[in-house]
Amino acid sequence: MNANESYITDADKARFRDFALHHLPSIGRAPVNEIWHYTTAQGLIAILTGGKVYSTQISCLNDSLEQRYFGDLIHAGVKRLIASNQDSSVSILLQVADAALSSRDFAALGHFVICFSEVEDDLGQWRGYGSGGQCGYAIGFDYSKLYAELPNTRPDTLLTPMNYDPVRQSFIVDDLLKNALNYFLAGLPGKDAQRWASEFLEAFSMELDIFACITKHPAFAAEHERRIIARLKPNETTHLEFSQKQTLLARHLPIDLRGKDGLLPITRICVGPGPAQRVSQVSVGDLLIKAGYPSEVPVRLSAVPFRVP
Repeated sequence: MNANESYITDADKARFRDFALHHLPSIGRAPVNEIWHYTTAQGLIAILTGGKVYSTQISCLNDSLEQRYFGDLIHAGVKRLIASNQDSSVSILLQVADAALSSRDFAALGHFVICFSEVEDDLGQWRGYGSGGQCGYAIGFDYSKLYAELPNTRPDTLLTPMNYDPVRQSFIVDDLLKNALNYFLAGLPGKDAQRWASEFLEAFSMELDIFACITKHPAFAAEHERRIIARLKPNETTHLEFSQKQTLLARHLPIDLRGKDGLLPITRICVGPGPAQRVSQVSVGDLLIKAGYPSEVPVRLSAVPFRVP
């Protein structure tokens, strides 16, 4: 082997990806009729007129620590293995992993997500999307149609529920770590251990990034969240759009979720709490018609008694 040639092969990457993905069915919940995407007025207008929903890079979500949660679970598992391990080869891998997890740059993760809730009229969501006296909006999507069309519109995406269950989280972490050791040791013969550890961890952890997108602290379980998850392709950087949040410049990847009829599978829209709900309700109805949607798409008003101070 050439000294500059990578130890990691495409077959290795495919094997790591298949292993990571086999855990996803264990996170599944029963299908629902509708899922709701909460957004601002600007977001609603862009979605209806452009036919695309804007995914957000995982590190740019409102909860700045969210993407670190799964990494912290893995890091705690690595530290437990370091304390009990007696294999010198495994020790090299664990030390490299410990150093990488201690200083990992989560801002560079390549996954983008679209967040949905199973809850139709949720106070917590309205608090997040209603500000300055403005209404937020919740777009209802037909879950079965969205799930069925997603492979046709973007085959590399996943639509999956979030994992809030600490028992499942612990099982997945333990299984990932156990198999990481097995993969590492199986590929070690004839290789420089330090170099193999670095290259293996880089490739293996890239496939585990999916779990950072779908694993949340149990305290968030009431959100009943589901997500569409897409990995940014090398040629898609020029497709990104940007928005300034309070503390950062966020990256967004527009994803076309329209069906064969050229429309998004929208079931209805809910206008959030605000001082002029009824006016906004009429405007949303006209916006739907202008965007080509049938006039029968219901536009209802939130029943949550919330007002922005």
